[in-house]
Amino acid sequence: MACFLYQQGAEKLLKAVLYLKGERPVVGHAATHLAARCAEYESGFEDLLEACRELDVFYIPTRYPNGVPDGAPYEFFGPRHSERGAAAYKKVAEKIRPLFSHLGE
Repeated sequence: MACFLYQQGAEKLLKAVLYLKGERPVVGHAATHLAARCAEYESGFEDLLEACRELDVFYIPTRYPNGVPDGAPYEFFGPRHSERGAAAYKKVAEKIRPLFSHLGE
């Protein structure tokens, strides 16, 4: 479950950037594609593509009971996957945080 939530968190953060830049509506679920769109507005987002690929791998198989062959997601994904997801999510969050720092003022 953690792996899916890291992907979802990154997706929502990237969508927030696109909304901040004025896009309406912002659709799609692939963090990789959203990061590429963010790179059109802000330099450095292309550096997130590998982290987003790592997260996008989790989108389907960790979410759906039939997302993996002959078993359930909890049988295939464990602590190492969660650690990789956490590290990838952190890269996305750290890149985006400064764009929203003015909201705390």
